[in-house]
This record gives sequence, C-alpha cells and structure tokens, in this order.
Amino acid sequence: MEIRPFEDLRTADDLSLAFNPYGLSGRMKPEEAAEFQQRQIADCDLAAGVAAGTRDSFERLRTVFAYGVLCYDVYTMVGDQALLIYEQALRDRFMDWCAGTITFRVPQAPDVSHVVTSYDDVKKRADAMKGQRAKLVVATHAIEFNGMLYGLRLWARAAGLLRGRRSRAVEDALAKLRNYVAHPSGHHVDTPVEAARTVRDLAELINQLWGQATPGGRLYPAPLHREIAVLSWNGSGRARMEPADALTVPDPVEEHEDDEYQHVVVRAIPFVPGSRWDDAHWAEFDTRYETTRFPTDYLWGPGTREQARAWLEQERPEGDSVDFTDRVFLVQDHERLLPPMRPAVAAGLPDDERVGVCHAVRADFPRPPRGGRSSRPQPRSAVTSPRICRTSPGTRMGNSSPGSPRCTPTWVPTPSRPGIPYRAQRAGA
Repeated sequence: MEIRPFEDLRTADDLSLAFNPYGLSGRMKPEEAAEFQQRQIADCDLAAGVAAGTRDSFERLRTVFAYGVLCYDVYTMVGDQALLIYEQALRDRFMDWCAGTITFRVPQAPDVSHVVTSYDDVKKRADAMKGQRAKLVVATHAIEFNGMLYGLRLWARAAGLLRGRRSRAVEDALAKLRNYVAHPSGHHVDTPVEAARTVRDLAELINQLWGQATPGGRLYPAPLHREIAVLSWNGSGRARMEPADALTVPDPVEEHEDDEYQHVVVRAIPFVPGSRWDDAHWAEFDTRYETTRFPTDYLWGPGTREQARAWLEQERPEGDSVDFTDRVFLVQDHERLLPPMRPAVAAGLPDDERVGVCHAVRADFPRPPRGGRSSRPQPRSAVTSPRICRTSPGTRMGNSSPGSPRCTPTWVPTPSRPGIPYRAQRAGA
C-alpha cells in the first residue's frame, strides 16, 4: 500500500469534479463540487419517530457522502451501505411494530405467541417455527416469515406500512442489489448520481415505514394537490385546460372563433409542463373510463363559458389532496378488454351494459406509459355524458359478472346535457 501525504488526501478527485448540474460538461471547482454533491441529499431528513439505530446509520451515510469529492470510491461505498441499511430499517420497524410479542399460526393448532426482546430473538423463533409450517400473524393475515429480508418485505406489505404498485418493483430491485452487495461476485463502481439516488430512495422507504410520505417523492409520494380546472374543446378537435379563475376574464380566442367551445369543470392535478406530476393525458378526460394518469373528478358540464362561470360562482368548489397509489380499477371484459373504470362508475352502468366479466385490478395508474402516447383513440370532440353512481358501502369487487349480486347498484342518470352521446362519441373517435 502506498502511503500518501496529508496534502494528497486533501486534494479533490478529478472524477468527482467531472459531475456537475449539467451532467459531464466540464469539471467544477472543488469548493463548488463539495457544495453541489452535498445538496443532492441535503433534504433527505428522516421522520421524528424513526428508530435510533436506523437514524444513526443513515446520518453516517450522509456524513461520509460529502467526502466523495476527495475520493471517488466513497460513492460506491455509500451506495452499498445504503442497501444494507434497507434491511436494518425493516428490522428496527418490525421491533417497533410487534411491541415485544410475535404470534405464529400453526395448522390445526391454536396460535402461538412468543416474547421477543431483540430481532435476534425474532429470527430464532422464525427458524424454530419453520418446521411446523407456521405463519406469522399480521392483523387479519397470516404470512410466510423466515426472519430474513424476504420475510420482512412480506410483513411490511401485509402490515400496510409500504404502499404503491410501482414502488413494489423498486423494492424488488433494491432487494436484489442488496443481495449482490452482501454476496458479491465481482468488482463494481457507482457514480455519485447512483449513490445519491440510492440514499434518497432509502430515506423515502424509511420514512414510509414510520408512516411519513415524502412530498414530491419518487417511491412513496405524499398526496398530490388538486385544483379546480376547466377543460374545453371545440368541433375542430382543439382542447385546452385552464384554471377556474381564468373564466373571470373574457376569452379572446373563443370570441374570434365561429366554432364555439364546450366546457367541463373538473378537479384535477394542475398542468405543469416538465413536472414529474405532469399529466400528459389530461385532454383525454372521460367521465366513464380512467384515461388520465392521475385522478380527475368531474364536477359540471358540458356547457358554455358563461354557464361554467355561473356554476363556479354559485357552487365555489375547492381543491383537495389525493393519493393516487394503490387505486382499484375495474376492467370490463366483453368480447374485448375495455379501458379501466372506477368501481362506482362500473357499478352504475345500466342493465344493458352490465355484460361480460369485471376484473378488479389494483394499480397506481390506469395504464402503463407507452412513450407518452395513448393506447386508445383520443376522444377530444366531446366528453362522455356523466352518470351519478350510488353503491352500497359493502359492495364487493372481484372477478365476477357485472349482473351478479356482488355489484348491484342504484343507477341515477343525470338530466340530459348538451353534447354528443357516449355511443356516438365512441363511434366518431
């Protein structure tokens, strides 16, 4: 080993300086690089209730990350250690959750409870109960539990501590990467970008385990704010979205066009181009099918601009917050698969349209992104005539015929409104 003088140890690593806010377009000054890299994880603060062991390990990561400017290999070490803290966080949260007692369900025998004071006790009990085909009792569920990372992940999901469909795939990836780090088969090098992303993902996961969502998060985002907006379209196929406040001023575009616009008032995620929460499918809004990326609620319409303004002044609807993860969609299978619907809408279908089989699907989004383009025709010429659906709180969802007793709703059609009927709209789309 070469003994390096102290001055060399204080010299910035050229590889670290190559990463800057614009990519790899030039080397930064050491002082600027140090500040830039630290800011990548500076806002990754943990929730107040996080266990002390997990918190100390995470804060050590953030401290060491800053020294990557002096030694590029530090980023690889930070990324690897973050993956190992993944399991530590699950263990610490499990001990908080069980409160000193774990219960196993044994086939054809009463449930067995054990007192545990550390996670080592939990692992020993899990190993001992394995031969009896015992399962860990988690609320109303009984799950396989081996005391290792796989069992901890099953437990966290069964206990409702982790949420989201997309985040489940990321959890799978993190588990595989963790296993690779714990049982390496070769040499690897991480970039500061990858290390920072792993630290940020770890912070989100830890906070979610302790019940705190992350505002603007990648894996477990906090509920998104929705505002009152107005969607408008004309017969030429032009569509636009504007905030409800915009209706208080005259519209010069509409005044100079012969083809009058129709307007619908909705509660939706604000359209912010380039934002992570930008809904590229807002113009495809449909009151029957879930065609927008994020939940969009129909409030009024269609009608003229003056009618929309009058309704807004009278009703004064307000925005809200919505969690878009783990939503339930119903997909109707009749000769072909139709786009997903909300359960209340599917339950409110008239008798002649309650045909085929309904499949209940849990997902974050109604469809996977396909290059930003829609997988179905875009109905911009009209909006589906809305229906008001009232269902029983005990309505069950599953794989069943829409006409079965599982989904027997009271369907109340709204008064007729101007616009193209649903069937005509679909035929002309």
